Amino acid sequence: MKGIEKVWNGYSILECLMVLSMIVILATIALPNFYRLGQEWTLWGTARSIESSLQWGRMHAISSNTPILFNVFDSGSRYCWIDATSGEKYSNTVHILPHNIQIESAPRRPLRFYQYGNAVPAGTYVIRGEAGSYSVVVSPGGRIRIQKN
Repeated sequence: MKGIEKVWNGYSILECLMVLSMIVILATIALPNFYRLGQEWTLWGTARSIESSLQWGRMHAISSNTPILFNVFDSGSRYCWIDATSGEKYSNTVHILPHNIQIESAPRRPLRFYQYGNAVPAGTYVIRGEAGSYSVVVSPGGRIRIQKN
């Protein structure tokens, strides 16, 4: 039985430790980026949520043929819809923004959508978080758009 050699399959402990140390180094570099990405997604989602709510308010004013008010609370961390004639809040329209995100600036008076879809006072809502800021812009004609600042 000449020529038979033992063949060892597998990795040595040194090779396993090298691979493990590379994985740890890459993880320490990547984790802060994942955290930042999560913050950016939360901020973008909040801006989209406000835009969607404004679109809902505009369509509600048009379909119900009555004006409706978009009110941002003083803290900038909540907003809601109010019936313009009675002054009562619409049920289930009070929205609380995620932690560390707030509406930094808004028009002084509550935004009012009229039955033709136009908005008074037109203006910009700046949503700021740890990852930056977005602006939700409402034109006098009722057009709503988002832009990154």
